[in-house]
Amino acid sequence: MKHLLVAVFLMWGAFAWAEDASNVRITQSDGSVEIRRSGAQDWKPAKEGDVLDRGDRLAARDKSGALLFWSNGSMVKLYPNTEIELAGVSFDLEKKMEKTILDLHKGRLFIKAQVPEHLFSEFQVRMGALNVRTQGAEFAINHDPDKKSFTAWSVIGRLVIDVGTDRLRIDDGQQVTITAGAKPAQDAVKPMDDKIKQSLAKVSKDLGGSLLAEESAGAAGGKLAAKIGGVANRRGNAPYKVNFKAVVGGGSGKLKSIAWDFGDGESASTKEAEHTFTQGLYVVILRVEDENGEKASAQTGISVEADCGC
Repeated sequence: MKHLLVAVFLMWGAFAWAEDASNVRITQSDGSVEIRRSGAQDWKPAKEGDVLDRGDRLAARDKSGALLFWSNGSMVKLYPNTEIELAGVSFDLEKKMEKTILDLHKGRLFIKAQVPEHLFSEFQVRMGALNVRTQGAEFAINHDPDKKSFTAWSVIGRLVIDVGTDRLRIDDGQQVTITAGAKPAQDAVKPMDDKIKQSLAKVSKDLGGSLLAEESAGAAGGKLAAKIGGVANRRGNAPYKVNFKAVVGGGSGKLKSIAWDFGDGESASTKEAEHTFTQGLYVVILRVEDENGEKASAQTGISVEADCGC
């Protein structure tokens, strides 16, 4: 638990102004966890604090586990008998996007693919000819290399699975099993088993707060606070319709005004607002004022592309 608290503290402290790709660091190592550096032949014991570079492999052996932390916010938990390779982490400053590629050679992962709201994310897990990617999600994935198959469970957010020219989408509370060579169909996506859903929700909670879950801003009293809710995906294809919701707490409990600035010259003044964006990168700002004149604001980024593959 101590290591998780440290990781969460570092995670929130890193969100101020990220202008580079994340460092990927081992923040927890239990049992026999080994690392093989890029170009090396031998495995060596991994320790907490080790930084993974491109091409490094990490393996959690029998009855062992590890936790990785991306300095821009993502987290990956390795279960026993799991082996991964960090294929790369890059950052596109113009698009404000961090892209991570992990190769999962075998085993099971729980992934919090998340970045702060002023950045965007593309997180991809490759398993040979099979791959899963997301612009932000909390999900688990289990890969059986002998059967050349994987099962993915989405707790929060959308997963996109590309198999050849076919594409599947898995949303909150859904799961799917895919086998290499088989033609996937959207009807293969099923509701997640309740026991699995509860188990994965506990894993998420144990790892710390989520940047993806919509949380209440709190009751009246204390400092006025505002958050932007309702946004399921912050990237989409042009034209892109997005639903926003002002999540407000604290202050007097009664609002005098709500103002949305969508970053394209358009605005709104309702608690819930719908807006359609054309291609481009936008900063959406929410400003609120209560009846006592106390003010608060929040902002989030929206990226609209010709084809984001989302």
